[in-house]
Amino acid sequence: MRCPSCQRPVDHEAESCYSCGYSAIESMKRFGSNQVKMRRVHDAADCLRVKDSEMIERTLNRLEKRFPQLVFAVYLGDLNETISIGELGFWLLNQVTIEGAGYAKTNESAVLLVVDVNFKKAGLSLGYFTEMLLGEEDCLRALAAGRSHFANGEFGTGVVDLFTKVEKSLIKQAKKMKGLSREEKQSVMMRNHHGPNILKIPGSVRPFDRHPVPETEQPHLLFRNEFEENWK
Repeated sequence: MRCPSCQRPVDHEAESCYSCGYSAIESMKRFGSNQVKMRRVHDAADCLRVKDSEMIERTLNRLEKRFPQLVFAVYLGDLNETISIGELGFWLLNQVTIEGAGYAKTNESAVLLVVDVNFKKAGLSLGYFTEMLLGEEDCLRALAAGRSHFANGEFGTGVVDLFTKVEKSLIKQAKKMKGLSREEKQSVMMRNHHGPNILKIPGSVRPFDRHPVPETEQPHLLFRNEFEENWK
């Protein structure tokens, strides 16, 4: 598991990063404590054409049909220099409700792609369950699959190619686990386990539907996996 701020390894039960001190408390101090909603394909940067959005939706539909227990989503934003995509992904997975996701699904089963079209970065944020299915190399290969398209401003194709690579990794993992006992499956998943927060949302991150939540109802936030890549 990696810290969403400095990217250094951190224990999955840690309340703060050993290296930089980043924690859920720091995240809430910075971003606020609103409960928000986002679309499954959330284009806050307004960089997708209609056909791009439709192409991504078809891809995510295919993945969720093949892996009905998982949630797949993408956030494209024109972020400023104060917002880390790792910290944003950390917050989104903990605090956002993804519209269109099945009622019984939680963000612990999510694969979230965050794309910063301004600073030319992309990152994958994984929920606690999906980080046991996808290894670090799987995530880095997926990010590499979208790199050239992102660099050329082909965001729709880049997102599709990236999630297609994620799909292949999940299929490979499913084949590996087929026929194993429950205990053996848990062992395989833990070998992948290497072991994701809230905004009084700055303008660069809007639009969201915001629903304030009383402070007493705020969940305890823990670290989740973050993998980032520049495409400059």
